[in-house]
Amino acid sequence: MIQRWLRAPILEEPFTCPLCEGVIDIHGDHCLVCPGCGDRTKRHNLLRNAVFHECASVALSPELQKPGLLRLRPSIEALLEDRIRRDNLEAHRPADIYLPRWRSGVPVALDFAVTSGLRSSVVTAAARDGSSATRFYEDHKSSYLDTRAQCINEGFNFIPIVAEAVGGSWGPAASKVFYSLAQTKSSTTGEAKNTILRQLYQHLGILLHRTNARAILRRRVPHADTYLLLKAA
Repeated sequence: MIQRWLRAPILEEPFTCPLCEGVIDIHGDHCLVCPGCGDRTKRHNLLRNAVFHECASVALSPELQKPGLLRLRPSIEALLEDRIRRDNLEAHRPADIYLPRWRSGVPVALDFAVTSGLRSSVVTAAARDGSSATRFYEDHKSSYLDTRAQCINEGFNFIPIVAEAVGGSWGPAASKVFYSLAQTKSSTTGEAKNTILRQLYQHLGILLHRTNARAILRRRVPHADTYLLLKAA
């Protein structure tokens, strides 16, 4: 992942991805967005679970995948975000984390996603402003099928929690939620708010980049060492 940050080549030459038949570039950018083999879903779930446990640690009574809250997820190419087809009943996925009491006592649905600033539709804007990819996808998730309006009509708020896969940054809505969580935890534990917030970002960053590295290893030309690393992961 340090090689990726420095834009140093990871692979000697481009080749066909063994999991989706796309083209893997020498920097491994394709591996972070490849739909094959469930790596995107694994990354999404690890980040969601980490925030779920953070919410539980401050007695917010979080619920995972509470049914009947949200409409279909936005699509990425032919599949939904979590690689489930639209005609599958599992496509009717609820919010990732539901908090029965949030600010002012109003419930909230937290819906997670990981996007990439290297996607063709946002790469030009991301080159000028690194936060544009997460802000764009926050807006997309909120407006898709009028999700936010539908949630408000049902009596709860909707907050998209969006990470950027390449640099590891989080969208403005996610940053506000994390700040509030740190404030709440600080008031109950006495630990410094900034310390709690820094540790949360560090934990989420490690999860993100570990799963990114795993996705790259999975798609390299197979050899015994790679399989051992994947098994250990």
